Amino acid sequence: MQIIKIDPSEKKDKRFIVTLDDGRKFDFGLKTGQTYIDHHDKVKRENYLKRHLANKIENKLINDLIPSPALFSAFLLWGPSTNLEENIKKLNNLMSHKN
Repeated sequence: MQIIKIDPSEKKDKRFIVTLDDGRKFDFGLKTGQTYIDHHDKVKRENYLKRHLANKIENKLINDLIPSPALFSAFLLWGPSTNLEENIKKLNNLMSHKN
């Protein structure tokens, strides 16, 4: 499973829509929100990840690489890089090695 496309979301409150190679699409990210790819603030990134990984459902979605808004927000908007394209490459690499 791979991300093949990412575009601005047409939903009024969402920032992006990601399209997977199997045709599934997921809207994610708050349109008005500032994320690590915007502000590059490592403390805010750590706090975001702590909050969302404390939630059992989100933790499973993120750690098990289950396609979901939680996964795409955590990896693409709050991922290891401040560059969206680098985060897409990293997540695609992880998902290609899953199982």
